[in-house]
Amino acid sequence: MAAPTLEGTTALISDRYICTFTAGEDITAGQVLYLSAAWTVKKTDGPRKDVVGVALTTAASGKKVSVVCRGLVRVVASAAITVNSRIGSAAAGKVAAIAALDAPATYAEAAMQTELDKIEQWIGRALDAASADGDIIRAVVYCIP
Repeated sequence: MAAPTLEGTTALISDRYICTFTAGEDITAGQVLYLSAAWTVKKTDGPRKDVVGVALTTAASGKKVSVVCRGLVRVVASAAITVNSRIGSAAAGKVAAIAALDAPATYAEAAMQTELDKIEQWIGRALDAASADGDIIRAVVYCIP
C-alpha cells in the first residue's frame, strides 16, 4: 500500500466548515493553522489556543488557503499518539496528544490555569494511532474560527 499523502486526499464530513484565509507564510496541506491577524493564518509553532483549523490546500505566503475548521482531516503527528487521544497543535503545524485533565493537589492559581489551558488547546481527537514524528493520521477536528 502506498504511503498516504496530504494534498488532495483530505476527507471531509461537510464542506460547511471550510473557510478561506490568506496565508501569512508558506503553508502545506495538512498543517494546523492559527489566526495570526484578521483572516490571515500561519502554521502552529507549538501548543496554541487560537487554532482555526487544518489546511486543506497548499498555499504560498500571501495567497488564499482553504481551511477545514470542523471535520475529518489528515494531519501530521509530532510524536506517538494513541487512538482516541485528544490532540492539540504542535510545532511546524503538526499535532500532539494532550494529557488528560488532572485536578491539582492544591488549588493554586498557576496549577489550575495549567489544567484549564489544556481545554482551550484541544482541537480534536485522533482516529488513528501514530508511532512517531511525521506519521500521517486521520483526526476529527472541531475548531471554530
